Amino acid sequence: MIAVAEEQELAEIERLLSDKWWRMDNLYKIENERGELVTFKLRPAQRLLFELMHWLNIILKARQLGFSTAIDIYLLDEALFNKNMKCGIIAQDQQAAGEIFRTKIEIPFDNLPAWLKSRFKVKSRRSGAHGGYILFEHGSSLQVATSFRSGTVQRLHVSEYGKICAKYPQKAKEVRTGTLNAIHEGCVAFIESTAEGVGGDFYGMTIRAIELTKLCQALSHLDWKFHFFAWWQDPKYRSPVPATGVTMSKAQREYFEAVEEAMGCTIDDEQRQWYVLKEVEQGAEMKQEFPSTPLEAFLVSGRRVFNAQDVMRAESRCKAPLIVYDMDPVTGERHKVSKPERLDEQGQRSLANMTLVWELPDEDEEYAIGVDIAEGLEHGDRSSIDVVKQSNGEQVLHWFGHIDVEFLAELTAHIGRWYNMAYIGPERNNHGHAFILKLKDIYPGSRIYAEQYIDREDEDETVKLGWLTTRHSKPILTEGMKVLLKNGQSGMRWIGTVSEAHTFVYDKRGSMNAQEGCFDDQLMSYMIAQEMRVRMPKRVKKQETQLEYRHWMTR
Repeated sequence: MIAVAEEQELAEIERLLSDKWWRMDNLYKIENERGELVTFKLRPAQRLLFELMHWLNIILKARQLGFSTAIDIYLLDEALFNKNMKCGIIAQDQQAAGEIFRTKIEIPFDNLPAWLKSRFKVKSRRSGAHGGYILFEHGSSLQVATSFRSGTVQRLHVSEYGKICAKYPQKAKEVRTGTLNAIHEGCVAFIESTAEGVGGDFYGMTIRAIELTKLCQALSHLDWKFHFFAWWQDPKYRSPVPATGVTMSKAQREYFEAVEEAMGCTIDDEQRQWYVLKEVEQGAEMKQEFPSTPLEAFLVSGRRVFNAQDVMRAESRCKAPLIVYDMDPVTGERHKVSKPERLDEQGQRSLANMTLVWELPDEDEEYAIGVDIAEGLEHGDRSSIDVVKQSNGEQVLHWFGHIDVEFLAELTAHIGRWYNMAYIGPERNNHGHAFILKLKDIYPGSRIYAEQYIDREDEDETVKLGWLTTRHSKPILTEGMKVLLKNGQSGMRWIGTVSEAHTFVYDKRGSMNAQEGCFDDQLMSYMIAQEMRVRMPKRVKKQETQLEYRHWMTR
């Protein structure tokens, strides 16, 4: 009977050990905030991450949610219970690498039950203040360092990549060109970080991952899936509410209402009380360290042009395009695309040069087009096209990317003809001149915006086609946009347009531009489209009338 009982117990142990999630919740010891040795348990947000995880994962998060610890335990478990599994953790600096190896790898491994630890024979092991490495006899390994320059990894964690990009740009370049290029199909990778301002690789990769997520299409093994975890998702961020109620200002109340609208969540009084008290301590860093929405996480330096709450509400109204086309700029032929295959410089699948359509043309509707024209070079600024409905200003089509100026003009003409001979407003600045020269040869001049004058002295002066953006004309665009945003009528459907509204700021000279490291081309084409919607001439529709015969004396 004893032997049978022992066999049953061993069988139950083996059954439990075959369950990764049981192992994650029961086997590993970590140090808590007080330095005490406790059994690691997955928190709700951590468990949700693993339930939703993809092959490649970008995680934008609030502080102190414990994702770094959970992911490192995941990698240690992968190395222990799989053969020939190479795992790597990249830390933000050498001190962090040493601390991660000691607290997230050595302590959990060294404190395994003796009977279990004896199964994992160590072939070599080294540790120090700058990281560490452990190789097991069954061929698996786990290394913590600040970068990996050679070889491939099957499991990867890049910790606080936003901080790496902000503080150590050269190291970020090493990670991008070395480690991330070594990722192959079948690798499981996590890039997690709090945001550290806009610009840089982490910001760019996050925005592109958000854009792909908005497509609502199945991701490939080489696509990065976006995950966002806000402060209000963690149950520990709460404070008792005084008998007099939450002590918050009118601006804070409006902020919470905007967050609830943007994220479809409810923030109760205890959460509001915690946030108000924490904001006193954190000040300007609050939005970065404890973000409520994805775009808010990226701290904007400089005074915003557009009200943050209004932009947040616009973020909530973004939605996936109805159709994605690969559109030939020369012939105008459209081919539906289920998965865009174009890769950007980071190897991410990109929606650049794709035509995103939210609504097909309605024969009873008129449309306005705004175009922001760039040089067309692969690594320079992008060009952008937006189509909006004249009736309500909603964004119905969007295109952005790198393309030769003359091809951009042909593409715009095809889109204009498709949308009922839409009224086109191309920006005339810089490369806009070459664009307009081509466009006026292939598109009706009456449907291209001509610069409008008041009290013009020389009536014989040649009419100038296109919108000229200057220090004086740009406020016309932005003031109109502010009104639309405030009234909840911006019509924005594309997250890229909203993200550029988020990072559009006044510089030191008082000029309005994209914050350094960001773009404003998608925003500019959209604001021009909205201005064209107001300025477009009324078209007289010909009506067929039946002539009635009457005697000439009665006429």
